[in-house]
Amino acid sequence: MIRNERQYRATMRQRNLLAQSLDELINRNAALALDVQPDPNASGAQVLELQRASIAGQLADLDSQLMQYQQLQEGQVAATGVSSLEELPDALIRARIAAGMSQRDLAERLGMKEQQIQRYEAERYASASLTRLREITAALGVEFVGDLQLPVNEAPVARLRKRLLSLGFDRRVVDRRLLRDVPGGAGPAKVLAAAERAARLLNIPVEQLLSSGPAPALATTGRFNAPRNAAHGSLDAYTRYAESLADLVLRATEHLSRPHLPGDAQSVRAAIDAIAAATRPDTVTVPPDSQELFLATLRYAADIGVPVLALRDPGAFHGACFSREGRSVIVVKHSSDSVARWLALLLHELCHLADRTRGELRTWVELGDIDTWSDNPEEQRAHAFAADVLLFGRGDAVLAQAVQAAEGSVERLKAVVPAVADNAEVPVDILANYLAFQLGRRGINWWGTASTFQIQRNPWRNVTDQLLTQLDFNALDSVDRSALFDALAS
Repeated sequence: MIRNERQYRATMRQRNLLAQSLDELINRNAALALDVQPDPNASGAQVLELQRASIAGQLADLDSQLMQYQQLQEGQVAATGVSSLEELPDALIRARIAAGMSQRDLAERLGMKEQQIQRYEAERYASASLTRLREITAALGVEFVGDLQLPVNEAPVARLRKRLLSLGFDRRVVDRRLLRDVPGGAGPAKVLAAAERAARLLNIPVEQLLSSGPAPALATTGRFNAPRNAAHGSLDAYTRYAESLADLVLRATEHLSRPHLPGDAQSVRAAIDAIAAATRPDTVTVPPDSQELFLATLRYAADIGVPVLALRDPGAFHGACFSREGRSVIVVKHSSDSVARWLALLLHELCHLADRTRGELRTWVELGDIDTWSDNPEEQRAHAFAADVLLFGRGDAVLAQAVQAAEGSVERLKAVVPAVADNAEVPVDILANYLAFQLGRRGINWWGTASTFQIQRNPWRNVTDQLLTQLDFNALDSVDRSALFDALAS
């Protein structure tokens, strides 16, 4: 949901990029129209259709968000329905926009700081008290009209949804993934099909999922690098889901050559540079930027036989690697669209795969913020590996150059970063992230400044496009194929 003008402009930019990508895909398919048409059931045709459906679905979602925001701003919406308390937070945000009030305006009316309203809306008023909600509704001039509906027997899909939520899934994962194509009035047959698909992903009998008994335990093979206060209920549920998707990816890529482990940081960087150079015109002499390095690293992962799956669901974890009988898959999930952040995360996970101290460990799942320092030896190795690849093993020297150029002043650091990056021949967004990480170790939060240097693209789509070229969907049955489609389509 778009909450302010900054998000509106960012969404519009993303929408235009997606529209351009969809046009390019359609034109590319049209250019091939004179060729012999493939069997519509063949995996190639399925991949093309999934690509088109993925982009079209994202575009429709963004258009819907943009239209809703525009209609609210223009006063075209006089009332909004709220059928449950769960829907109240979004209704309050829509009411503020319809009233022509910015987050700052509402904060001033309530005698609060703008950041508090931003935080309330970002977390959907989860931490707001009932008294605070009353104050906000009064400040917005909101009126509630309607009846309190007494409970009735739930529809089959409502019972299944409640059961999935009770297992610890975020409601957005339930609605956008597990029950993606199941409307509220769906009949028993469609609900049973959705339950079968979810039960298979969770590795539990469908009868147990549909029962009203105690919630079943969800077993995973994971070892968690998790903060002590992690909500392990939702973690286990989503990790079980992601682990099943990783298994599907491994089954759909069995036709690929057997994988081999990444080498040391120097050899990995040499391989990535070679791949990047092969895709550039001979006349280009400047070092590759972070987008080129990211695409080359994806290609490198494919070349060593490691498929990469990108997910965009909220919470749970930010990275994982799953290994089965000598084959592995990496799962990356980051809320940012920063190419440099995704690149560091991918290299981080590649290091975990190459870490022989994992022994027979089948799964490694990482929670929290990958950009914070950890005393865990495996994390320190992975951080160092990613930095050595991205900075040619000269991280300490480049850090010293930046500190010297800034004369030891954090306030001056932003001004010198571009020149230091140019002198070191590394992308400025990668250097900014490295500096933010190192400053974070010293208790200085510099990530806000580092974000101003970031290249914003669509890393999720880059990862998904690469994976689609590797998958053989015919290796999966219809239930598993549908589950993987749902994960990749949006």
